[in-house]
Amino acid sequence: MALAYPVRSLWPDYTRAGIGLAIALLPMPWVPPGSFGNWLLGLLALLFGGFAVMTWVKHRSTVQMNPAGIRILGPVGRTIAWEALDRLALRFYSTRKERGHGWMQLKLSGGGASITIDSNLDRFHLVAARAARAAAENALALDPTTLANLESLGVWPVDLEAGR
Repeated sequence: MALAYPVRSLWPDYTRAGIGLAIALLPMPWVPPGSFGNWLLGLLALLFGGFAVMTWVKHRSTVQMNPAGIRILGPVGRTIAWEALDRLALRFYSTRKERGHGWMQLKLSGGGASITIDSNLDRFHLVAARAARAAAENALALDPTTLANLESLGVWPVDLEAGR
């Protein structure tokens, strides 16, 4: 199964990166070279440029799942066999105080590789469910936050008893 980040979910990140780069780079000609302001704008440009590159890497990457494992194909490729999975963490990051809005981030590690997947990936819940099953098969202990977040995705922790 091949999954990708939909372009519509990446445009806000591209927009943020572009606006940040514009804010950092447009005033540069009027700021004295070597001044604190010049250094600050340069650091901001690096920060937003790095964010743009990370967004582009996501855009160019494909997540592939099969019975043997999970693989990221793209500029920064990685592979983790399900039987080698030794860490699973699922976190929710709220964008509002009432926690009604936000995104999840799934972090997987195993076999010397790490993979991080954001919830704006198409069919993210299927990736999380398959990773949770591998964690149970490998008898991994999952922290309470991860268990609660899996439950919110419809992956019932009772199914994961072997992983407790």
